[in-house]
Formats: sequence, structure tokens, C-alpha cells
Amino acid sequence: MLPFIVLFGREIPMYSICCTAGVGLAVLISVLRAKKYETPRHDVFFMCLYMIIGLVIGAKLLYLITAIPQIVATWDDIRANPAILLDYVRGGFVFYGALLGGLGGMAIYCKQYRFRFLRMAEICVPTVPLAQAFGRVGCFSAGCCYGEPYSGPLSVTFTRSLAAPNGVPLLPIQLIEAAGNLIIFLSLMFFGRKRPRDGALTGAYLLAYAAMRFILEFFRGDAVRGFLFGLSTSQWISILMFPAGLWLLLRRGRPGAGAAKGDSA
Repeated sequence: MLPFIVLFGREIPMYSICCTAGVGLAVLISVLRAKKYETPRHDVFFMCLYMIIGLVIGAKLLYLITAIPQIVATWDDIRANPAILLDYVRGGFVFYGALLGGLGGMAIYCKQYRFRFLRMAEICVPTVPLAQAFGRVGCFSAGCCYGEPYSGPLSVTFTRSLAAPNGVPLLPIQLIEAAGNLIIFLSLMFFGRKRPRDGALTGAYLLAYAAMRFILEFFRGDAVRGFLFGLSTSQWISILMFPAGLWLLLRRGRPGAGAAKGDSA
């Protein structure tokens, strides 16, 4: 657990370093994949920039939504000290918000420059779990998104975390999810070697991640995730995302050949 590194006398959060490295590597691989899909690399790069803007906005908005119960519960304290509200604004991010925001940014780029959305998604979406894997390592370094109390094999105990309870053995759920995302990434790269039809890899990713995330949520120990009828916000989104992924995987669509330029649908 290494929440910060000191560089030139300044503390730099490992979470930021891991997320930046993961996103940067995902963008690089997406750009390299553009040739296989007969798409200009500069278009994939600029589309990734749209996605990055969207993912930051989406991740922050969903975090604030899930934090509403806590904000309401501490409203008297916030009225007495409005600076507390800034702590929520500066607080964490929620991945599903990042995913939805990133896809929104992609949709805007495809609409603006007349690219087929599903074709462009096939280029970029398979690299998303790689970025996620880096991000979860960052979560582990910071101690956020921690697992439930667990004293068995491979348990971890934080000693200087600002998020996780220090001195309590916990399940390293962040590293478990990082490993799962890495397996999903490698699987998508393997099955995408021959360019399946549009939407197949995106559907496979949505299916795999929704199933994994739904299960892993039961082993989370942090409370700021929102709950409805006993399920977290992420579990409800997983339930909705699973049939969407199944439809994309099984639908009849355009074959894998051909350029991405054309109708934006």
C-alpha cells in the first residue's frame, strides 16, 4: 500500500499515476488497433480524448449521486460548514459513471464526424478493462474501494490509508478485480484477432464485466456506493448492462470488414 510517492518534494497520489498510466496505455493500444479496422489513427486518438473528457464527467457525477444519502444525513454539518461539500466534489469516482460518460463522448465524436459507433467501439472498448486493471491497482494503493473484513489467506491490512479502516485485515477486492479485468482484456484481444462483426467484442465485454462486478460488489466493505433494495448502484447498473451486452453479442449486424467511416448509427 503506497498512497503517495514523493517527486521533487511533492506528494503525487499513486491512484492518479496508475489511472493515468492505464488510460494512456489503453489509448495507445486503441490507436494501434485502428489500422485493423481501416480507420485513421488520428481519428481514434481524438475520439479517445472525447472519451476521457466524458469519463471524468460521468465518473464524478455518478459518485455525487451515490453520495446523496450521506450528504442528506450530514446536511446540518454542511450548512454550518459549507466547505464539507467541497470534500464530496473533490472525492472519488465511480467506474460505471466513467464507462457511460466515455461511451457518451464516443457517441458525440461519431455523430460529429460520421463514424459508425459500434465499429469505433470495437476498436476502443476492448482496451477499457486494461485501464480498469491499472485503476484498481491505484485503488489498492490509496486504500479506497476496499473489501470486507477478512483475516484469511492473502488478507491485507492498511496502516496509513485515508479511506480504508487502518489496522483491520481486509479482503483485497481491488486486486481481485484488477486480475479479473486483466483476464477480460486478454480474452478480448485473443478473440478479436480475426475481427468479429460489429458489436461482438463490446457485447462480450459488457457481459463479462457486468457479471464480475455484480458478484464482487457483495464483497466490498466501503459504504459510499448507494443502495436500493439491498443492491448497490453498481449492481443495478450491472443488471441493466447484462442484457445490453447479450443483445450486442447475439445480434445480427455488419460483418467485421470495411472501414468505420459512414453512417453514425
